[in-house]
Amino acid sequence: MSKTKFDNIIRSALWASYNYICFYCNRPLDWDDLQIDHIIPESLNLKPEVLKQVIKEYELEDGFDLNALYNIVPAHGKCNRRKSNELFKKNTTLYYLGLTKQAIPKIESEIHKLKNRRNKGQIISKLQTALATNQIDTNELETIVKKAKEENWSNLKIKLPHGVRFIDDVYNVFYLNYDCSKLYDKKLLVGGLYDYIELINDDDDIIKVSTLREWKDKTNKGYYPFTNADIKMSSNFTFLEELLEALHKAKMPKVSFISEPWIEIDDLDFLSPNILNDFEGNLSTYADNGASIGDLVREGVITQNESGYYKVSLEYEGMETSFIEQFRADFNNDGIEDIFVRGWKRAVEGSLGFGFTTILTRYSNKHLIEEIK
Repeated sequence: MSKTKFDNIIRSALWASYNYICFYCNRPLDWDDLQIDHIIPESLNLKPEVLKQVIKEYELEDGFDLNALYNIVPAHGKCNRRKSNELFKKNTTLYYLGLTKQAIPKIESEIHKLKNRRNKGQIISKLQTALATNQIDTNELETIVKKAKEENWSNLKIKLPHGVRFIDDVYNVFYLNYDCSKLYDKKLLVGGLYDYIELINDDDDIIKVSTLREWKDKTNKGYYPFTNADIKMSSNFTFLEELLEALHKAKMPKVSFISEPWIEIDDLDFLSPNILNDFEGNLSTYADNGASIGDLVREGVITQNESGYYKVSLEYEGMETSFIEQFRADFNNDGIEDIFVRGWKRAVEGSLGFGFTTILTRYSNKHLIEEIK
C-alpha cells in the first residue's frame, strides 16, 4: 500500500479514469477496496542510489517522480499486496508506464471536473443556512478559510521548469517548508561534465569551487569568476543561492493581479519595457507613456527571438534578454503576488553572456508587469 496519502480527488480521478477496474487484474474494483499502487515502488524514495540506477537502466527521463500520475494506478488490496515492493522487469515497466502516460489527460480532466463538481451549490447553501441559523458566525468561517489557505500554502509544491543539476542528482521539486541546508554541500554540475569553476582574486590567486557553500565563502572573500566560461557557468551557483533565498522569503500573497486571471510571462502585452537593459534611457520614455513590450515589438523597437530553454527572448540595442518563470509568491512582504524569474543576458554580437534572477510584479490591474528594483 502507498505510504503517500493521496486525497480523494486523486483517488476518485484514478478510479474513474481506469473505468473502475483494477490496473493489474482488469476486474471490477469497488471504492472500498481501492488502493493506490506505484508501478516503480515508492520505497525507492528511501534508496536514492538504487532509484538513480533504475532510472538509468530503464532509460527513464531525468527527474522521474515516483508520485506522479504516470507512476500510480488503482488496484485491489490483494493485487497491491501481491505486488508489494516488487520492481517489474524493464519491458513490463515500460509497457505499464506507456499505458499510464496515455491516461494522464483523462485523469487531469477528471480531477478538474471533481474540483468543480456540481454539488458546490449544495455546500454553499448549507453554509448559508448555518450562518442564518447562527450555527456558525462569519468570524468563525473566516478563521476556517484563513487556516485552510495557510495550510495549503505551507505545503505548496514548487516544480521548477528545469531542475537544479548536481553531480549525482537533479532537484526539480521544492517545498516552502523544505530544509534545503544539505544542498549547500552538494557538488553542482556546472557545465558539461565539470563539477567546479575557477575563481580568481586581485592577487591572481586561483581556486576551484564545486558547492554553493564554497562559492559563498570565496566570493565573500573577494574571489570572482574571470574567464567568459567561468562567468557563464557561475550562474548555476547564483541561481541556486537566489532560489533558496526566494523560497525562504516566499509568503502567501493577499492579492494577485497576475493569477486572477492567470497571466503568462510571455504575454508581451502585459510586460513593461523596464525589464530590459536600457543603457540610453529610451525605454523609460516608452514605459512612462504606458507602452508594453508587445507594443514595442509591433513597432519594431524590440525584437522577439526564438527561445528554447527559456520562455521568451527579447532583443534590444544589441542585448538579448531571455527569461523563464520559476514560481509565484509574495517575495517583498507587500501582500502582492510576484514572479521569481530566471534569466540570461547575452551580447548578440559577441561572447558576453551571464545568468541572473529577478522578481517581477504587477501592482494593480492598471499596471504592467515590471521589475521590482
